[in-house]
Amino acid sequence: MSDELTVPPGAPTLPLSLEVRKAYVDLYNSLETAIQGTTNVALLLALNPAQTQVSNVLTKDNMYKLHSNTALFQALLQQIEDTNEDLEKLQDQIASIAAGFDMAGKVLAAINKVLTLVPGL
Repeated sequence: MSDELTVPPGAPTLPLSLEVRKAYVDLYNSLETAIQGTTNVALLLALNPAQTQVSNVLTKDNMYKLHSNTALFQALLQQIEDTNEDLEKLQDQIASIAAGFDMAGKVLAAINKVLTLVPGL
């Protein structure tokens, strides 16, 4: 059995598109208005569970987005850490190379001094 999720045909895109999410929010608000506006027990018994279900869709969509964003955030943090480690290595390499140039400059200056003081025979 594969760990891959099989998405049924016609399933909504996740996270919910703005249009679909708005439709659920509008439905939730309509159910809330209907619940607040009735005292009919049979209607309330039908509307309350429907509103809970719609609320669960919106909540789980938020959770899906949060976990998705959390994963992206974690990936970004890891990328920053990896990049900073590499930058520290590069910084050390450049400092080492610069130290080599400084030493080479001192050697060249010493050679130049000798060649200036003791011209070719």
